[in-house]
Amino acid sequence: MRRFASRIATLFSVAILVGGYLYAQTVTISPGYTNVPLGGTVQYTATVTGLSPATVTWGVTAGGGTITQTGLYTAPMSVPANGVLISATSTANSKIAAYNYVNPEVAGPVITAMSPNPLPVGNDTITITASASAPFLKGATAVCGGAASGAQFLSATSVTVAVYVPANPATVTCYINNPGTWQSNSLTVPVKSSALPSTPAPVISPATVSVGLGATQQFTASNVTTWIATAGAITLAGLYTAPATTTSTGTATVTATGPGGASSATVTLLPKLAVTPATATVVLGATQQFTAANVTKWSATSGSVTLAGLYTAPASMPASGTDTITATGPSGTGSALITLQNYPAPTVTSLNPAALPLGSFTATIAGSGFVSTSTVTLGGTPLIVTGWSAISLSVSGFAAATGSVNLIVSNGSAASAPIAVQVGNANAQMSAAAARRFLEQAAFGPTPTDAANLQTLGYQGWLNQQFAMGTISNFNAEAGSSQGGMSQQFLVNAVMNPDQLRQKVAFALSQIFVTSINTIIWNGSMIPYEQMLMADAFTNYRQILGDVTLSPTMGQYLNMANNAMANAASGTVANENYAREVMQLFTVGTNLLNPDGTPQFDGNGLLIPAYSQSNISETARVFTGWTYLPSAGSVQWNDYINPAGPMVPFPSQHDMGSKQLLNGYMEPAGLSPQQDLNNALDNIFNHANVGPFVGKILIQHLVKSNPSPAYVQRVAAAFANNGSGVRGDMKAVITAILLDTEARANDNGGNDLANDGHLQEPVLFIAGMVRAFGGAMAVNNYFGWDLVNMSQDIYNAPSVFNYYSPSFVPPGSTLLGPEFQIDTPDSSVYRANMVANLFSSWSSPVLNYGPGTNIDVTPFVALSPNPATLVAALDLTLTHGAMPASMKQDIVTAVTNDTNGNLSRVLTGAWLILTSSYYNVWH
Repeated sequence: MRRFASRIATLFSVAILVGGYLYAQTVTISPGYTNVPLGGTVQYTATVTGLSPATVTWGVTAGGGTITQTGLYTAPMSVPANGVLISATSTANSKIAAYNYVNPEVAGPVITAMSPNPLPVGNDTITITASASAPFLKGATAVCGGAASGAQFLSATSVTVAVYVPANPATVTCYINNPGTWQSNSLTVPVKSSALPSTPAPVISPATVSVGLGATQQFTASNVTTWIATAGAITLAGLYTAPATTTSTGTATVTATGPGGASSATVTLLPKLAVTPATATVVLGATQQFTAANVTKWSATSGSVTLAGLYTAPASMPASGTDTITATGPSGTGSALITLQNYPAPTVTSLNPAALPLGSFTATIAGSGFVSTSTVTLGGTPLIVTGWSAISLSVSGFAAATGSVNLIVSNGSAASAPIAVQVGNANAQMSAAAARRFLEQAAFGPTPTDAANLQTLGYQGWLNQQFAMGTISNFNAEAGSSQGGMSQQFLVNAVMNPDQLRQKVAFALSQIFVTSINTIIWNGSMIPYEQMLMADAFTNYRQILGDVTLSPTMGQYLNMANNAMANAASGTVANENYAREVMQLFTVGTNLLNPDGTPQFDGNGLLIPAYSQSNISETARVFTGWTYLPSAGSVQWNDYINPAGPMVPFPSQHDMGSKQLLNGYMEPAGLSPQQDLNNALDNIFNHANVGPFVGKILIQHLVKSNPSPAYVQRVAAAFANNGSGVRGDMKAVITAILLDTEARANDNGGNDLANDGHLQEPVLFIAGMVRAFGGAMAVNNYFGWDLVNMSQDIYNAPSVFNYYSPSFVPPGSTLLGPEFQIDTPDSSVYRANMVANLFSSWSSPVLNYGPGTNIDVTPFVALSPNPATLVAALDLTLTHGAMPASMKQDIVTAVTNDTNGNLSRVLTGAWLILTSSYYNVWH
């Protein structure tokens, strides 16, 4: 897993959510990996973070030995086969623990003597003797007087060591390390004070000197064995390097030590000579002012520079294409690198498009004098140059605010004259925030282009455009496949195709008129049904009801196909499955409703059923005598499913008797199967419940989970009469839902209410996330499996009751939250990890999630140096510019603290927003 995804996965494994934030719970052990002799002891400590009480239980997990509850470990008396593992487990949460390896080692050699004894001062070779019962091993090393040295192995009881013995201290202590064992005992012998003739103390030169910070100074002295410096560094040859920063006294001391003593020199540290600016780009023949403190001389490699630091570039280009200026003073030298340019300021003549949309964009700048290093700013914000020629620049970027801003192209310090560019729609019909919020309801989320189009057309103009647009989305690419792939194609349609409203309404209808691949099995049988719903989305609810009823897919799913009339001789009756669900789930609901969708009660305060079991049985008789369209020849009863067309009547299996239907309507006897069916569907369609029942469910899918009764009543009224006396006009119903005052309230944010919006179900979340960034998706995307893991395998609901119930109330709440029924803790964490996997990249701003998905965040990378600007851009992109101020500030702080580069800042900000509750609930 890539860097960012690993970071997030780790976070979820060791963190808890408190007040909307993740806090780490950890236990750490100190010291880390430890060597210890057999039977020896080590004291450990544990540090607990994010848990209370901050205490642990110590234990030995493997390998042996013991450990007290104060952390004192005692090694075993024999070496374990696989080492020792100790543990410290939080007493507050037994799932949080730390582990540490301990390496018990066998005892080392035992040394008994050193020779010569006492040791003479100076260079010498000493012999160290070991006990035969605890001998030396080949590869042994020695430590004498604190200095490590190789040991020459002579025998199991004898090694020699070359050492230098100083006059002080008066003794030398040595011990031996055998390979893979604990160290030996130590042996100390005295030093002969008169072993060498008296050696004079070193005399250091120079005794005092001034050195610039970071500069070097050569010191000399005789009879020196060591050099040390109180600040900075010095080599054994006496070459001193001053520290990068000064000391509290502004000085340092250099000391030379030899057999005869020591002497010191005082170094005065001078401030480092810094040239400003450190780098510059200058056109040939042009000038650039440089400054530095305490300068006695300026020089340039190719151009010229005055004593005041005014640099003039050369007239012709040197081979390197650069120049270096150097400032010299008492504290040393400083330099600056100049990139030379041999071209004048560019000229901008036009921008295509002439006006830029809010959000991410690409554009082409026309003009002259452009070079490969040309830079472009829009309103002072850098844009990304993605292609260039001498007369054209391709750029991408992000615009966060509407208005006229200046676009400037620069070749180094040479800049074009600014041209005014209109960002956003100067005559917009609504704000950018309102446009994006509307597209969360009427589409699968906004894209910058769709939002700009909506701002131009206005709400009704956009609806008219969508109503007039033919069906573009389809599943034809999956028609040749037997199973699988429909979820991936659904997402491609939702992300890429312009018939957004048709798709959104059709998806809502598919969750009312539910069929499922778990029964239908084959894509070839499911595809025509879903494409029928897309084709019918803007027609009339009565037409939809009729087309669904005779769909071979629904016929197979709810058993209307080959449903025979009752047979008294065999004791069979008509199948009631479709008759029940067409009323309970598709049209009427279980209880009588008021026009505003609230339930009706009888005189005893009890709910009034909308239909009876008798109504179900009688209606089931209507739905007899229908079978599948024959693939060839005449109609055959009990024929196999044929998705090529609607079901056809088989009169001999149809119940021709009269039927008692809803609201006391008596269906006369002797009608044909088609007449019987039409009358029954008209009877159901005209029930007073249908408008408020269906209207509320459509509101829940498009706008909010908890519409007010007044909102439902207004939509039900549009269902009852489109203004021209037509009942069930879907265009009128959709318009009423999306343009209602309750739907458009708080379009510009800042006044969120508890009953606003709805949780994004998984397919909306995925499509909306990709669309928000203007991403692209193909059928080989990997999100199909993610939808399964988040309990929304498209067109494969677990039952006719859909993935979730429209009346579901989350535990602990009094509000409806249908989509929360599938938002389990597992799926919620899965959603966050899915985002982490997508928004994860080491270096490329083009993010992918397998071969079928990519999101280009290049425009956002240029904004990263200013975290507030970056987060404002992400706010407009993901939360239509309405993010609460406190949340925005928290994300700005997190992005500011991300020191892993500009791309990482973009990914961090996007992940924090996409996994927030504020984003996951579309308000």
